[in-house]
Amino acid sequence: MYLLMAIINDPNKVVYILEGFLRIGIEGATIVDSIGMAHLVADRVPVFSRFAALGVSERYNRMIFVLIDDKEEVDGAIEVIEHVVGDLTQPETGLVWVLPVERCIGLNKVYKDKKDKNK
Repeated sequence: MYLLMAIINDPNKVVYILEGFLRIGIEGATIVDSIGMAHLVADRVPVFSRFAALGVSERYNRMIFVLIDDKEEVDGAIEVIEHVVGDLTQPETGLVWVLPVERCIGLNKVYKDKKDKNK
């Protein structure tokens, strides 16, 4: 199992990513509002206020957390994200990283039953 985390710079694109996830069989994700360091520092330290103007006009971005069973599904999720936001190596698109999950406690029974049926 893997944990895919993505910071999406344009919050309006997240719904399209989630629709893409559904099309490839990813049925659950958690979305969190987040704010970049430049915007937060600009609010607190006047000398840094110019940094906020250097980024995108949208102040907040979104983080997506999703547990994924296998590497092929991870690749599919990244393809969906890039299809929506563009090439992730370009500025103002987003950031994606994936970590292996050794143990996860609390997934609901429906998810477990679905997994067992796919074996």
